[in-house]
Amino acid sequence: MDIFNISEGAANTIHSWANIFLIVGGALVLIGTAASFWSGGVRESYSNERISQNKKEAETAKEGAAKANSLTAQLRVEAETAKLEQERLKQLMAWRRVSQDQHELLVQNLTGIAIGELWLSFVGNDPESNQYRNDFHKTFTDSGIETKYFSGYQVAVGLTLGGPNTDGKRLLASVLQKAGIVFQTTEETKMGKGKELELLVGTKPPPF
Repeated sequence: MDIFNISEGAANTIHSWANIFLIVGGALVLIGTAASFWSGGVRESYSNERISQNKKEAETAKEGAAKANSLTAQLRVEAETAKLEQERLKQLMAWRRVSQDQHELLVQNLTGIAIGELWLSFVGNDPESNQYRNDFHKTFTDSGIETKYFSGYQVAVGLTLGGPNTDGKRLLASVLQKAGIVFQTTEETKMGKGKELELLVGTKPPPF
């Protein structure tokens, strides 16, 4: 007992305080543990809320992107539609011409073929009619077919193949159709007292 060099009373006092410290320490451990679990739950709640909010923002952004893509696609379709409509209107308003493909097809099928006398007539004060007539003149000339010239019409609409219903007329009509040339036929004509063929290039019909 000499090695401790304390009295019994002092030992009892130290023992009592040690027990108090143990009790207080245990209480603090309990409080700390409870506080740790509680604060951990609060932190997890906030974390879950942030995760949920981030998911909502991500979904909102995704929906916004989808709407933007849909709008872009719609605008692209509308632009293409407008472009096609513009091209259609250009075609309607454009002057009639004998295209290179049509020219070659007509020359190929008319060269060496006898169709008789052919008048190429047009409306004298209509430059579009004059240009279209010039295209046909070149095509027939390249085919070896001679044409006659008349520009005295004041009013005529469309392209009309007139004259008696001869083999030459039927052949010419067939070749024009094959080339995709839009025209109408009639047996009436003022050329050669109604006995000669006439391709009358009238004014372009209205597009509507």
